[in-house]
Amino acid sequence: MKVNFLNFSDPKDHKYFLITGGEFILKQDAVESILENLNNSGFNEKVSIYQDELDRTQEIVSSNIGGSLFQENLIIHIKHTSGKFPEKLKSLLEDENIFKSPNIALIIESSIEKTPTSGAWIKNFDANGLIINCKKLKVIEEKMWLKRQLSFLPKDLLPIFGGSIFQNNEANLLGQKNEVALLKILFLSKDGIDETKTDHIIFGSGISAFELEDLLINRDFKKALMTINFMREHDRQNSAPIIWIIAKVINSCIESLKAANKKSALMNSGVWSSKINLYLSLIKQANVTEFLNLNEEILKIDLINKGLMKAEIWEQIERVILKLQDATALQN
Repeated sequence: MKVNFLNFSDPKDHKYFLITGGEFILKQDAVESILENLNNSGFNEKVSIYQDELDRTQEIVSSNIGGSLFQENLIIHIKHTSGKFPEKLKSLLEDENIFKSPNIALIIESSIEKTPTSGAWIKNFDANGLIINCKKLKVIEEKMWLKRQLSFLPKDLLPIFGGSIFQNNEANLLGQKNEVALLKILFLSKDGIDETKTDHIIFGSGISAFELEDLLINRDFKKALMTINFMREHDRQNSAPIIWIIAKVINSCIESLKAANKKSALMNSGVWSSKINLYLSLIKQANVTEFLNLNEEILKIDLINKGLMKAEIWEQIERVILKLQDATALQN
């Protein structure tokens, strides 16, 4: 059976996988999903075979077909990284016995872009396994892939963050994946992510992602603006994480201001328990209307990132921080 990566969702009905194409990140995602499923199915042993080690393949297969002394379930992970599909692998796959062993699972990562339409080896694989094509994605396909990665986001935030990530990393799935990983930490902290384990999450300038949040909720707006100016000078292309942090603060405040139980709303928004009192103090004299206006400003920044509005992005970020300062000003 053959599928494109975007149509690949559940590997549970298969034990034999051929992964082709030149998009490394898609192949990595496919392998991770396959390994997780195989592990859950009792395949806990794995041997990796690289292109220059193919002579080992037949020996390993032969010694495990039909079960071994201790009945281990073995994953054979073969990595073909360049050139034509190796003849040694073709010979291996032409023997249908490899597809009949209950204790062998097979993952072949191949650099070939297209699979042939004829030949005993490919017909055997098509009949017994799953062939996953991980080719470079078209723009619309890339956006679909990114949207799936961001499925944890509330729908109202997806256009902001998805647009920013795509704008800054079009045709760069690795960059998109890295930024999604940061975003997950920011938004899914309520699921038990330890704040003390996130010190390595930093912007390109070396400034901690959580340092800016702390500056904002502590109302140290002077230092926050100094941080923004530093980023503008030294990490100009990395505005998206800054926008995420500001949006996280603003949206957490909105949810709390709208709720009868402000503390519970902050917890449900993913605010760490150690920071809840700081958030409550930040919005003590604020009103929801001002924060809704701040949310509109974030939407405008997203349009700027997409090129749909003309303005200097860092000036707009600074403007939002100044408005946040006004919205949370302590009155005498």
